Amino acid sequence: MIMAPTMQRPAGMEKWNTTLEAAAIMDNADIPFVFAGGYEGYVPKARVLLWETAVAIANGLDKQKAIEAATIVPARLWGIDKQVGSIETGKDADLVLFDGDPFEYTTHVKAVLINGEQVH
Repeated sequence: MIMAPTMQRPAGMEKWNTTLEAAAIMDNADIPFVFAGGYEGYVPKARVLLWETAVAIANGLDKQKAIEAATIVPARLWGIDKQVGSIETGKDADLVLFDGDPFEYTTHVKAVLINGEQVH
């Protein structure tokens, strides 16, 4: 399941079953899901994956399951999980390092590595 952006305003019949607990409900039902990014036409900015993930955690999703929904689950969905999606020997070393919990508003990115090399 690809989850619609949490903060995107639902329209029409979508409102009938809209809930911020959707990710937790999917997880409790053992239905694999990933977070989708998106935007609203009148707000010219992409929805941030960390925000989507944090909202799901704040509304009942286990933090480890949230991390998996943003990393290894989409890698499996796209068939590239042998290369990316988790930290393992032999995989691409694409990492973001934070100075705290990445889902906390006050946390900052300290470094970004692509293929093991720091980029700026």
